Amino acid sequence: MRNFLQGVLVTLTAAATVMATTWFIVLPRFDWGANQDPGVVEETLANDSLRRWVRSHTDSSPNPFAPTAENLKAAGLEYKEHCAACHGLDGSGRNRFEAHFYPPVPKLTGDALKLSDAEIYFIIANGIAYTAMPAFSKNHSADDIWRLVLWVRHLGNLSPQEKADITREMQSEGEEHEKTMSHSPK
Repeated sequence: MRNFLQGVLVTLTAAATVMATTWFIVLPRFDWGANQDPGVVEETLANDSLRRWVRSHTDSSPNPFAPTAENLKAAGLEYKEHCAACHGLDGSGRNRFEAHFYPPVPKLTGDALKLSDAEIYFIIANGIAYTAMPAFSKNHSADDIWRLVLWVRHLGNLSPQEKADITREMQSEGEEHEKTMSHSPK
């Protein structure tokens, strides 16, 4: 019994030494900057974990709002106010900050459209820790969040006129940004 306890103590001491070495010596040497893209392994593990987390906490609630012109107008304004700065007016993930996010800001016109309405709702309502995705449920009504889901779905089906309007607005914002940046003190 005494040898067993000594073995356990040695094992625990070795494990604590490895953990302390990793914590204080190895981890600070990693590049924690946001100016890079996640590696393949990190991206695969993170996306899989996120997908399983969302699916395990999401019910199958349908969106209570139909994509009527009135609802889409309200949804578009809500999106522009709260989401477009990061995800881009067109859902492309091109943010207004001209900054590199780590992990990158998701495009809302690609794989995001494979999510159910309830899954998109869950992500908007709860946010995602350790990303720039905030939780909106504390300060926004469920109705506002469901309308945002409508707009996210609509981004993949914009009419030619809507695309033209958004492109024009994005160009105008870009020009305004350039003008502001060229006049800022250096």
